[in-house]
Amino acid sequence: MMPTDPAERSAMAAEYVMGSLPADEHAQFEQALAREFELQREVYYWQDKLLPLTRLLAPQEPAADVWTRIERSLPVASQRPSPRQRWWSDIGVWRFGAAVAAALALALALKLMWPGATPQMGERYFAVLQSPDKQEAGWIVEAAAGGKLRLIPLTTARVAEGKSLQFWTKPKNAAAPTSLGLVPPDRVTEIDTARLPALEREQLFELTLEPQSGSPIGRPTGPILFVGRTAAPQLP
Repeated sequence: MMPTDPAERSAMAAEYVMGSLPADEHAQFEQALAREFELQREVYYWQDKLLPLTRLLAPQEPAADVWTRIERSLPVASQRPSPRQRWWSDIGVWRFGAAVAAALALALALKLMWPGATPQMGERYFAVLQSPDKQEAGWIVEAAAGGKLRLIPLTTARVAEGKSLQFWTKPKNAAAPTSLGLVPPDRVTEIDTARLPALEREQLFELTLEPQSGSPIGRPTGPILFVGRTAAPQLP
């Protein structure tokens, strides 16, 4: 049962954003989230607070022997992997690695496609949308001010019959998200950036699961499937 104390509900919203809620509480929270506007506001508050923290960690160069150790830890096909090794054979790990590789490839493509970018072309933004519970990358947002926004799937999302994917954005200081419409789960979607309320750094983009015709109330009603914030790549 959902707590009634505001502080407990806020803490639960924070755990939902971090993806640390136990499975039963996660399901219970999403049921309440679909019908309680105040709870949705708590989720957006914690997204604003917590998502920027993911950029505070500086990238670390792995030690020279890391790949050798990884190769040695791989299970031999004829042997049953030990519990410590099984994570490596988990298809989810490989999907996440492929998603990260795709994100890096797109970042490189941005530099190759626009090596002579100028201010007249408009600043370009990039975001990786991840699932809040599993922290798996599923979509990439690439947008150019005054041009197009492209929503790129890294995998094919499974959408239940009678449901649809709805795309939303929320600038940092906005009170509520703006719908960018329903999107197909298996191909690139292009949107004119003129439809966006703004285009800036740290802008939230998310995909939610909604009724087949979309949210009936102009704001998300279903669970958040993927969420992320924009950064502006440094182009030469």
